[in-house]
Amino acid sequence: MGKLEHCVVLTGIAVLVGVSVGCSFTPRATEGVMMMDVPAPATEGPLTPDEVKLGTAERVKAATVALASDQHVFRFDGELSRTFSACEGTICAVSATPDGLDGALARARSDPRFDFGTRHFGARLEDSLDLKPHDEPGRVSLVEGFGLRAGERAFSAKFYGGWLDDGAFFVNRATLTVRDARGQPIGLGTVFDASAVGVANATAPATVEGMSGRWTGMMIGVDVSDEVTRGQFLQGNAILNIDNFANPVVDIEFSNFRDLETGALLATRSIAAWEDIPVTGGEFGAKPVGSSDYIQGRFVGDNHAGALGVFERADVVGSFGASRQPVQ
Repeated sequence: MGKLEHCVVLTGIAVLVGVSVGCSFTPRATEGVMMMDVPAPATEGPLTPDEVKLGTAERVKAATVALASDQHVFRFDGELSRTFSACEGTICAVSATPDGLDGALARARSDPRFDFGTRHFGARLEDSLDLKPHDEPGRVSLVEGFGLRAGERAFSAKFYGGWLDDGAFFVNRATLTVRDARGQPIGLGTVFDASAVGVANATAPATVEGMSGRWTGMMIGVDVSDEVTRGQFLQGNAILNIDNFANPVVDIEFSNFRDLETGALLATRSIAAWEDIPVTGGEFGAKPVGSSDYIQGRFVGDNHAGALGVFERADVVGSFGASRQPVQ
């Protein structure tokens, strides 16, 4: 349970809502989701596009928790902005202002058209994405895909992510029309965000025979700086450690960064580690409203087989997933 399976490309929780940068939008109804078992690939070797799409959709449908970063918006006229997000269970909402988040979540709870969590995500998997495998020797098996939609709410997007047995995590880039508070188009913009979904374990990690307090896997992110590196997708190692299950705190380290699209080593890239993050139930870290330096995660699966989450630090917005390791 919980092993890191594949790196996949698809849409994030909130990026395809047509609401970034404080835009108004026309909500669209989506079908509900139900709990389902995640199927294993039919054969060994690279996944087929159908297997990628099915495996991703089932992980989204099975999720009991969603986490989402804020959206970083870079308008083509040079203006920068942030759209704020918050999630509760699998329900996620977005707001143009921090003060509007509570109201946005209340609307999302009462009206599915305003819910941009797993329900919305599942619908976009059905109508807006093409996925395909992309294998590179010596690296995590990759697949890539693109989201396209024409018409009044047109967008184009590219996404990367990874699978755990009990969840998935993503980083996203989308180009769409930016609208003002009255819903009027004011030009194109590029939106970056990250998200993670999974089957949450509500208890804190504990001793399990044969298993350690170490989780290893992958982080993925995108550069959201105002530098020439903006928009660069990156991948690195992710390691989580808990030394004392009686009073659990988790240390989280990302390292060995590479350009996710070219494989080039990013020798000058660094993200400082997080140390002694308290674990409460199956949760660790937090995402303060509007913060540009945080990590927020959940342990997922039976026996806390996996861990996943979202983060922002050092001008990188991203997500991560890791699997529990056996005692050596």
